[in-house]
Amino acid sequence: FARKMGKKIIYDLHEIMPEQFLPERLSFLNPVLWKVLKTQLSLVDGVISVSEEALRMMLEKTGIDKPKLCLPNYATGGVSFGNCVKNSEIAVVGGTHRKISIDSNLLNEIKRNFKLISIGTTCNIADEELPFMDYRLMMERISKVKFTLLAFQSRTDPQYVNDIYSLPNKLYDSLAAGTPVILDSRFVSMKRIVEDTQTGVVLDLVEPSKRSSSFLNDSEAYDLYLDNLRSNYDEFVWDSSKEDIFLDFVSNVLKS
Repeated sequence: FARKMGKKIIYDLHEIMPEQFLPERLSFLNPVLWKVLKTQLSLVDGVISVSEEALRMMLEKTGIDKPKLCLPNYATGGVSFGNCVKNSEIAVVGGTHRKISIDSNLLNEIKRNFKLISIGTTCNIADEELPFMDYRLMMERISKVKFTLLAFQSRTDPQYVNDIYSLPNKLYDSLAAGTPVILDSRFVSMKRIVEDTQTGVVLDLVEPSKRSSSFLNDSEAYDLYLDNLRSNYDEFVWDSSKEDIFLDFVSNVLKS
């Protein structure tokens, strides 16, 4: 309808749609949804996604080439780094009730050293569940924990593409709050960000090595994470420069 009216269309894809819309028991229908996505992409003038890897996968699999922009889920604002005292806590953050996949021995080792809290989500491994919070209050609370744990699993398959190519708000919120992350190595897109900026620990959390828990007491590495969070702060927060990039993309699509 929009095409018939001569309108420009920008398609904002926050998930890999054909893999997201069906439960696992109906996954045999995914090829149909990929055909739907191919048709949709053929009709639009530009595509936006939150992950470069997810965007590349969708365009390559459909064989469609369109003007594109990766616009991650940046934090709305950060927290003053100052002299914030870090509690002996690790946080799980988010509004979705997804399974946390982590080796039981590693989890027990973490719990010997830290209190595990959840913010705004039900979490069966948490020692304390805190309610959903106003954004500013949530950011201040995240800034007080030592790490944020990113180990969620949405489907039976640990390589589910909407997980491994995700770049969720909780990653950028944690980094903008000055808190390093503990990240499962299967998360391709998040791993790229964390390793490029050296702002957290990347581990195989399901089958960890015997030395995986060594990060718990590595104060020198932790100080480096904090330094890198300060120096890379602009990479994690929405600002006028990112808004300009977005507006330029929209303007170029409208002119095309």
